[in-house]
Amino acid sequence: MKTIQPRIRLCLEQLEDRILPSAAPDIQMTFATTTDSRTISVNYTITGASLAGQNLSFNVYRSSAYDSLSGAQLIGTATIPASDSADLSLGSHQGVKLSLTAPNGQPLTVLTPNTTLPFIVVVANPSGTIAESNSSNNTASFEIHVLGVIAHGLELDPTLWWLNEVPAWELQMAADLQQIDGYQAVLPFNWIRLSFLPFPLAIQLAGSELYQQVVAEADQLASQHPGDVVDINFIGYSRGSVVVSEALQDLVGTNDPALRGGYMQMTLLDPHPANLAYSQFSWASFLSGGNDLAALVAAFELLTRDPQVIVPSNVEQTQDFDQQTPAGQLGFLFNDPIEFWINLWGELPSAIPNQSAQPIEAKDLTNGSAAGIGLIGHGEMPDWYLANVVDTNKTFTYFD
Repeated sequence: MKTIQPRIRLCLEQLEDRILPSAAPDIQMTFATTTDSRTISVNYTITGASLAGQNLSFNVYRSSAYDSLSGAQLIGTATIPASDSADLSLGSHQGVKLSLTAPNGQPLTVLTPNTTLPFIVVVANPSGTIAESNSSNNTASFEIHVLGVIAHGLELDPTLWWLNEVPAWELQMAADLQQIDGYQAVLPFNWIRLSFLPFPLAIQLAGSELYQQVVAEADQLASQHPGDVVDINFIGYSRGSVVVSEALQDLVGTNDPALRGGYMQMTLLDPHPANLAYSQFSWASFLSGGNDLAALVAAFELLTRDPQVIVPSNVEQTQDFDQQTPAGQLGFLFNDPIEFWINLWGELPSAIPNQSAQPIEAKDLTNGSAAGIGLIGHGEMPDWYLANVVDTNKTFTYFD
């Protein structure tokens, strides 16, 4: 008997709607730096899904080690708002600037130098979806190096001319800036053989040479990590203040990443351009020797015609330590007999053109004295600064 198999009829049934799970958003930090010593610029890549509609937050720390949050201090936070779809879209984002809010809720207006916590660590934490950690994907780090620059003034010691050496105080200051204040490098600038030449070109040559040395040193320091920048304290004594002023003016508008993002400080130790249009000095007019020295100084300054000290726009902080102590005081006989005859005066802050956004901070040491230094005249200013500012580790914070 023949068996007939039932036919199998195929048909399609409509299934319930299914939603495939989407990839979770992720962010990879690839680079961080500062281009203005105020804000943080970051590069990052968003994968998985767009973050549009979510806030993307960043925490910024100062640390003692590269890409490490161990013992780090939170210095500011920043948020890319959910409405900023351009910076929250899938893909790579370059040079996004973050303006920081300090932990006290106030805007963080400047990244001040900190030699004990030289590293900046930026952590991305988009709306809490990525755990904040010291992982490699959502952190980026760079180092802010601190460089010191010292420029002496006119030197009349023939031994220094012959040996082409800077004065002893300059070498001591350079050593203490590194050993006590934690500066990574210091340039004790040598323009000894130019400093006593009585013509204007000498100061221009010195300023140009200092600029080149600063750029070379800063670039070498910043080569240690991607995004590194260099903070610089330019310390100029007497005519050396003109030299650092010239170098800083050459740095205005620089495109060098190491210097463009650096914090520039100008420290003026009794600034005294050798130019009768700007300089002042006191002499013992009751002594013929005093009158002769005054005439010699005037003749030299008529020939040199130094440009004025200027605080250019790229300077974040200016400190001026000056004195106008009269010559002829007996205290100078036991301290610096030359200043008994003639004492050069430092320019007052009000006389210095200031193109920066910050006022000049100043200390007047007229008729002052200090242990081991004696009566403070023009020649004692480097020693006073070394003892009271450098050796107390207050080069950036003296006026705080």
